[in-house]
Amino acid sequence: MIHRFFIVIIFLIGYSLSSAQSRRADSLTTLIVEEKDPYRKFDLLRAKLELINIEFGSNVDSASCIQLLQIAQDLKNDSLLAISYNWIGAFFSFTNGDNVTALEYFFKGVPLAERANDKRRLSSLYFDIAVIYYELQDYTSAFENTVKGGENLPDKSSPNYDFMVGQYERNMAAYYMSIPQPDSVLKYARLHAATAERYKGFNFQFSALLLQGAACALSQQDSLASMYFEKASEMGRFIKIYSLSGLFYKYYLRFLIDKGKLNEARQVAKQYLAQSEADGIPLAGLRAAGFLREVYDSLHNVDSAYYYSRLEADINARIFSQENVNKIKGLAFQEELRGIEEVAAKAASRNRIRQYAFLFGIGVLLLIAFFLYRNNRQRKKANVLLLQQKVQVENQKEKIESTLSELKLTQAQLIQSEKMASLGELTAGIAHEIQNPLNFVNNFSEVSVELTEETEGRRQEAGENNPAVTDLLQDIKKNLSKINHHGKRAEAIVKGMLQHSQVRSGTKELTDINALVDEYLRLALQSYKAKDNSFDVIVNTNFDESAGKINIVPQDIGRVLLNLLNNAFYACASVNRRDAMHGVSTINNVVSVATKRTADKIEITVKDNGSGIPLNIIDKIFQPFFTTKPTGQGTGLGLSLAYDIITKGHGGELKANSKDASPSARLNHSDGDDAAGQGEGSEFTIILPTT
Repeated sequence: MIHRFFIVIIFLIGYSLSSAQSRRADSLTTLIVEEKDPYRKFDLLRAKLELINIEFGSNVDSASCIQLLQIAQDLKNDSLLAISYNWIGAFFSFTNGDNVTALEYFFKGVPLAERANDKRRLSSLYFDIAVIYYELQDYTSAFENTVKGGENLPDKSSPNYDFMVGQYERNMAAYYMSIPQPDSVLKYARLHAATAERYKGFNFQFSALLLQGAACALSQQDSLASMYFEKASEMGRFIKIYSLSGLFYKYYLRFLIDKGKLNEARQVAKQYLAQSEADGIPLAGLRAAGFLREVYDSLHNVDSAYYYSRLEADINARIFSQENVNKIKGLAFQEELRGIEEVAAKAASRNRIRQYAFLFGIGVLLLIAFFLYRNNRQRKKANVLLLQQKVQVENQKEKIESTLSELKLTQAQLIQSEKMASLGELTAGIAHEIQNPLNFVNNFSEVSVELTEETEGRRQEAGENNPAVTDLLQDIKKNLSKINHHGKRAEAIVKGMLQHSQVRSGTKELTDINALVDEYLRLALQSYKAKDNSFDVIVNTNFDESAGKINIVPQDIGRVLLNLLNNAFYACASVNRRDAMHGVSTINNVVSVATKRTADKIEITVKDNGSGIPLNIIDKIFQPFFTTKPTGQGTGLGLSLAYDIITKGHGGELKANSKDASPSARLNHSDGDDAAGQGEGSEFTIILPTT
């Protein structure tokens, strides 16, 4: 019952498609007649052929093919000629069944498509050549051309991509049917069905049903095979392309004969023979006669079997006459020769290029030799003068190099100052614009908190005791407190931005590194203890006495040191808070500061046994506004500012190394053993050039 309903649906779809085809074809015909531009007319003709042949499965229109060829020849366009030859070959093969003439035109189109680098057309030509070889039962050549077509598929963005993929899948399924390999047939049949669903071409939907039926027949899934063949049979009424209808009869009749449905097979084969005679397709008649001979042999009807055997032999003699066979082989041989000749031509071209390059190289060498000889003579004359000037040049060399180094350093500082000044002006402008409304938010939130408290006091004095109003006032007070809290946080960020944008003089001076580090270490420790009087820390210093003095901007380096030391103290304190929450004994906080002088650099190291920085974010810590501190406790500008000062302002490096601290590591580190705590907590290293 379901199958019958599906058959009715197929018939209605076919009828509606036929009507749609007629209307759209008529519309295109009108446009073609009116169009004057040859390129546009060519596109309209091709669209008409694709509509009739590809979407609706009807025969190729010979008149349209001739018009295509005339336009392509007038325009002398290789790509358009390749398209024309492709459609003319399709007419002879799929409409007339003249495979020999079809191959001639297909092979004509291949070199043209190659020259035009038209992959879509080259792929189509190879697929159509493969179909003819399948017809001639030359499965090896069919497979080779299918592979070539697959290698030249257009890009996925091409509007023709699904159509070309569908041709490839259909050809591959046909090849594996000829071997046979049921699993591979079923694989490509299912892929083809999915492509047909996307492309919506009528002939693709027909071939998808047919290939799935053939695959199921090979896999002994008879009921499924019958269902697919029955659907394909009904849809096949609207298919006029000879190669597709022939493929249907080939697979369907083989299924019927193999399953012993001889009477049904005889009826279908006679229908196939009558259709081949009406269409004038000898190859279809040859196949139909062969199937009828096989059916009558199985029915032990000797006379009928002999009659169709003779008919098969006569048609075979006409189709596969020695002349036709030789012509097909000749065409294939010519195509092979063309490929060999192209390879030879490319090789000859490369050889000519090599020869020209060799001759050119010899000429260049001779020219170079001449100039070298002339220059040698001139150099000998100049050597006398150079010897006289050598002493003077050597004396001036050191002065020039020194001046150049100073100029480069000054230039770098000026460029950096300009950049920082421009950025600072922009940042300061934004920060000042934000500061004013932010001050209003903070001030009014504080005043509003006081007003809510005053309102609550007056209500109590007046004896009002409405719980709902009291709760509402408390909620307003909480909300205002949160507004004030986040306003203060925003204010801290704005202050950080203003600090980040502060224009510095950029004036460097000789500064004692050890004294500078010691001064800012004490300043940072006093500042942090003023904020948290319960904080206690062991500070280890290891200053290299040979560090001496270097040219730096002391205020900027001091700002960097303050930032790094504050972060170190904060990291130690945060571990203490975490340990206290988990009931772990508090371990001594240790911050180590060291200086070291190498050949041309000064290193300043700040190390702590605090909480450390997770390795997955350590590469982000120098980015502006990135912070590892909880919300409201950091602006994310400190390390960014420090990094800019060291790298851009002083041409140095700022490195970070970290590992989550463990209690045992902190304990060892607190004993003053640097090796024991190595790699635990965080370590920042400032590297400054001494020159």
